[in-house]
Amino acid sequence: MNRGLFVTFEGVEGVGKSTQASLLAQRIRSELQREVVLTREPGGTVLAERLRELVLSDNAEPVDERTEALIMAAARASHVSQLILPSMRDGRHVICDRFAGSYLAYQGFGRGLDLDVLGVITHFASFAIEPDLTFLLEIEPGVAMERKGVIRDRIETESAEFFTRVSKGYSELALSDSWVSLDGTLPVMELHEEIFGNFLRVVQNFGER
Repeated sequence: MNRGLFVTFEGVEGVGKSTQASLLAQRIRSELQREVVLTREPGGTVLAERLRELVLSDNAEPVDERTEALIMAAARASHVSQLILPSMRDGRHVICDRFAGSYLAYQGFGRGLDLDVLGVITHFASFAIEPDLTFLLEIEPGVAMERKGVIRDRIETESAEFFTRVSKGYSELALSDSWVSLDGTLPVMELHEEIFGNFLRVVQNFGER
């Protein structure tokens, strides 16, 4: 394997993406003895983290849908160019909490922006790279938001109808062959075992190319 794999986790807030991404990274390091970069979107670089704060904080000035989409894309461009691509080229696996799937689910299905336009924007911002494997952790949006508690960022305070649209959007995106949909309500370690098993299959297939 000359380059590292790119694995992403998707799903609505509160489903446990960050926990599962961290567990997978730890397992790869300990059992497969491979270097792993664990990162998130928006974020991952100094610039992208600043953009994250701008777009997720409860600003006095409202952020409209198009501005939000362009800020997210700018953060992705920084993230891919400075962290994701160099890491993969160096042979490190990259595990990312959210990527282009979230962009289409939230800004497209959730906000109602044109999916074709968003696809072009994120293709450009992502330097045309796509994840080798995407895990969609599925859960009812209402249950997920209960897990979040009362402290929420600007997007997390959106309506139940918004998250229903996002969830339905994810279901459509997950029809892609590179996506694996899993029950986000499973016990943490049971879910992790399913994730690790799927990851190992992709590693094997990748090595046979």
